[in-house]
Amino acid sequence: MPISAVAPTSDTWIRNRVLVLNASYEALDEIGADRAVTLLLSGTAETVVEHAPAFPIRSQHLTIALPDTIRLVRYVYLAHVAAIGDDSRATLPAILRRDRHRCGYCDSWAQTVDHIRPRSRGGPNTWNNLIACCAPCNAGKADRTPEEAGMRLLWEPKAPDPLARKQRRIWKEYAP
Repeated sequence: MPISAVAPTSDTWIRNRVLVLNASYEALDEIGADRAVTLLLSGTAETVVEHAPAFPIRSQHLTIALPDTIRLVRYVYLAHVAAIGDDSRATLPAILRRDRHRCGYCDSWAQTVDHIRPRSRGGPNTWNNLIACCAPCNAGKADRTPEEAGMRLLWEPKAPDPLARKQRRIWKEYAP
């Protein structure tokens, strides 16, 4: 039985994370306790492991135990997705989409992409070396590293999670 770090209270139970298993008991994701309770009440999922120590969630006519792990009643097919890592090749449109067209240096609208380690110094076209960039920041950084240009990255660029979009679609589909 999983050991929870802190015993929930009526104010904090909603912040607990609940593991979601497919009908075949494969781990899919972790979701908030409020979403897990919604899936349980709608009949879309069932409790596999209850939270320890037990914590009842009460409404006017119903009491349900806070789960630690739930299992979907219906199998959700997830198509095979090629593994994408930080060192995988990335494209300009994909980087702009990942960064939501926000400049990684000043957070303004970005219409181009910058190589953190410049191409002239062997910088590859990978997820962890490309960041969305506005024209003024791109021109100001030029052929230097951010440190040499006196610029600071606002976030660390990483490869996107390939299953995140599919999982959001699945949770939306299960919304009552």
